[in-house]
Amino acid sequence: MSERTRTEESLRRSEERFLLLGRATNDVVWDWDLQTDGMWMNDNVAAMFGYRAEEIEPTGTWWEERLHPDDRGRVGSSVDDLIGTGGSVWSAEYRFRRHDGAYATVVDRGYVLHDASGHPVRMIGSVMDVSKQRKAEAIQSAVYKISEAANAAKDLPELYRHIHKVIGGLMPATNFYIALYDDRAQTLSFPYFVDEEESPPPPQKLGRGLTEYVLRSGRPLLASQAVFEELVRVGEVESVGPPSVDWVGAPLASLGKTIGVIVVQSYTEGVRFGEEDKAILNFVSEQVAGAIERRRTKESLVQTSSELQAIFRAVPDLYFRLASDGTILGYYAGRYADLYVPPESFLGRRIHEVLPREVGEPFARAMQKVLRTNSVATMEYGLEVQAGRKEFEARIIPLMNDQVVVVVRDITEKKAAEAALRESTDRLRQSERLATLGQLAGFIAHELNTPLTNISLLTDAAARRTKAPGVHEKLDKINEEGRKAAEIIRNLTSLSRNQQIQAVDSDLRSIVEAALDQVRSYRKKGVPIEVSLGEAPLRLKGDPLQLQEAVVNLVKNAIDATDRGSVQVRLEERPGSYAIVITDTGIGMSPDVLARVFDPTYTTKPRGEGLGLGLPLAKHIVAGHGGTIEATSEPGVGSTFTVLLPRGDVDEDPGRR
Repeated sequence: MSERTRTEESLRRSEERFLLLGRATNDVVWDWDLQTDGMWMNDNVAAMFGYRAEEIEPTGTWWEERLHPDDRGRVGSSVDDLIGTGGSVWSAEYRFRRHDGAYATVVDRGYVLHDASGHPVRMIGSVMDVSKQRKAEAIQSAVYKISEAANAAKDLPELYRHIHKVIGGLMPATNFYIALYDDRAQTLSFPYFVDEEESPPPPQKLGRGLTEYVLRSGRPLLASQAVFEELVRVGEVESVGPPSVDWVGAPLASLGKTIGVIVVQSYTEGVRFGEEDKAILNFVSEQVAGAIERRRTKESLVQTSSELQAIFRAVPDLYFRLASDGTILGYYAGRYADLYVPPESFLGRRIHEVLPREVGEPFARAMQKVLRTNSVATMEYGLEVQAGRKEFEARIIPLMNDQVVVVVRDITEKKAAEAALRESTDRLRQSERLATLGQLAGFIAHELNTPLTNISLLTDAAARRTKAPGVHEKLDKINEEGRKAAEIIRNLTSLSRNQQIQAVDSDLRSIVEAALDQVRSYRKKGVPIEVSLGEAPLRLKGDPLQLQEAVVNLVKNAIDATDRGSVQVRLEERPGSYAIVITDTGIGMSPDVLARVFDPTYTTKPRGEGLGLGLPLAKHIVAGHGGTIEATSEPGVGSTFTVLLPRGDVDEDPGRR
């Protein structure tokens, strides 16, 4: 056999092996003649790309024309560079148009054959369809990008734009929208809507469109014109908006609940969607729903946090977060002046170690009860803070993880108002009692004054007619008892009627001196009255006679209560007021008696020694002058009554300058 024959036989066998290889593989095997542009391709080109045999031109130009426009220049340049540099091995990844217009992603590998002189003459290779692998990778990348966008986007509109861009990388998404359902309002809104034919619709009640169909069914839908017409025929949907060639929608489901729908659609025959697009959209829809819900939750938390901060700033309360052992983990102070100690002195420490023992220990017990019973506890306490002595109310509320939050409110003004209300109520009740007493006093005075006057006249007449000492003694006793009865009647009528105060510029020192002269006859032997009135006059506006009566009653009360020791009367100048302080070393009063000492219906005097109206009458007069009486007492030690009278507007005494 000649050398030429052997060469031809070898070439024939090589070509047979090449053809057999082309039949055995799923790849497109090709052989390109670089001189004539002729190209041979195995039968797989029809199976891979859908072209019939008669549609395929066996040229390199036919192949190049079907490359994606964005890839054509890059691929052509890479081949030219390989041939121009004398290289042999080539590979590229690009998109190749299928018969249906869609593009397949392929990996193409080739080898350049050179002649004996080194000129390139042929290029052989194979094309592998990697569309499914690349699509899976693209979907996985899309899922990651959507998750990343949920954290990176500054707000929901930016997140929607990111989602649109990601979906556009998987399928044609020129017409794309997101619809969200508001369960409470039962409305459908379109926070993101990009469309060639239609403007964004306003929020609306649920209708019978394709979007609502997916929302109701919870299943993805690929609606061609034929599918849409069938759904209309069976009454599932109605025609809404401009007609589309293809419509693809997938439910946005989060935690088992459909919150909306994601949609792509096409208005032109050149852009069609298939079952693969529906599956892809449905696959990423779950990630889209999760991203939207996370972003909405985050924005809701931010909004709630902002509202809480605004409330905290508006409310002057104190807030503390405590661990189960009482350690203070955090705080917010509406007014720093209400803090017992600075933050650096209490953060990280246990609350019962920070507060005074009489407050901290009850607080710790209340907190443990809250944690044990999962209930709310309230306690009140007083503290000396930077702003002074204040009363506080603390509400202890259980949190998760064995923690509590404590809301502390300043109730100083509330307590003062409650005290003022109690005092006002007491005055009202006393006024009502006095009104009743006044009616009774008026009747008694009217009925008894005349008989008492007659008794006094008759005893005087009898005294003039008799010389017997025993008779005179009895007549004097009758007169004394009559005067007592008349004094009781006078006190009753004075207490019950609203006496007009004749306020004039007065000297309190002179008023007290006159009262002491008046009670001189009531003094007890061995019980001196110690007086300290000062030297200078104390000017005020008041009714001298009524104030003198009040002082007389208070001093007489002190004398009656004291059998040994002394009674002290002194005047003091205090901010905005003058004080008349009357102290005795008498028997004192128990707390129960002290609480009712100014009650006109209550007395500790024995029967026959009067009704004990002196103190109520004194309080009545002092209150009429805008003043107060304070009483303190200790059984066996004595009592102190302090009258506070406002100075008022009087001409200043030149001698006091």
